[in-house]
Amino acid sequence: MISWQNIYGHEQIKADLQLLLQENKLPHALLFSGIDGIGKLLTAKMLAKSLLCCNSQQGNMACCYCNSCKMFDEQNHPDFYYLEPEGKTRKLIKIEQIRQIQAKIALSPYLSDKQVVIINDAQYLNDTAGNSLLKTLEEPIGEVFFILITSNKDMILPTILSRCMKIYFAPLSYLDVAKVLQQKIQIEEDKAKIIARLSGGSILKAMQFIDDDALALRQKALSCLQDNFSIKDIWSFIDELSSFERNKINDIMSHLQMLLRDLLLMKVNKDSDIIYNQDIKDDLLNIQNKYDEVSLLTKLTLVEEILKRLNSNADIKLILQKFILDWQNK
Repeated sequence: MISWQNIYGHEQIKADLQLLLQENKLPHALLFSGIDGIGKLLTAKMLAKSLLCCNSQQGNMACCYCNSCKMFDEQNHPDFYYLEPEGKTRKLIKIEQIRQIQAKIALSPYLSDKQVVIINDAQYLNDTAGNSLLKTLEEPIGEVFFILITSNKDMILPTILSRCMKIYFAPLSYLDVAKVLQQKIQIEEDKAKIIARLSGGSILKAMQFIDDDALALRQKALSCLQDNFSIKDIWSFIDELSSFERNKINDIMSHLQMLLRDLLLMKVNKDSDIIYNQDIKDDLLNIQNKYDEVSLLTKLTLVEEILKRLNSNADIKLILQKFILDWQNK
């Protein structure tokens, strides 16, 4: 059973949404944006559950015991529709999916007096699907509410953005992430705090750091900063990295991005509380003097470029060769 209490952080957003519900002023189209894994979808579902609740005396806060709330928790509510991208190699929300939803919401609600549509990863709407959705947002039929969720609102058509009330979800505090890990996964406090700092405020990312393999990938990223590669070492390192799956290489580069960010921060304040890698701060202090600010910023740009290229279909080995050679020369 989901409730507002299940949602960690975002206290102001929850309060604002609850007030809009109580005053019956919630717009018919909302856009929740922010990084993955911070509670956007859970908040959207709780908002949907509240809208569909049969107990209007509860101020539309979701009573959690009426037939509507029970069916929502059982994931078979007839007036709730959930949409997400299809496809394994290339994610897309296609026009056929939008048309199916349009046909369903054209009918009267079955159980509640409203209907709710959640579109997750809305940045993957293709142009035809986006334009078709736009027509529905411009001319809503009855009491239908759309909640779009995205980690990249810049990929969404500006015309759709203009029709939505935009709500930005900031990353969670590391203490909130640590609390989730301790309460939901039963991870010991010290380890939970280390993982929480590395998560960048994302519970989804924190989950990826739970096994020891994730910290081994961080060590691989750290070696890029620690080692002075000879020509022979460079090619051996490229071969080693090339043996990893693409998603593991992406994780290594994400770690490297956080390490560079920490090194830049430590140039200003080595005792800052917002350093991600607090548990290996001594290692970072040992290599800090190897790099000046310009060098760190240049290397950070290289990492951002390779992270973009890793999302393409380009050959992994060629991507890594260019990256390591540029890394050595910067």
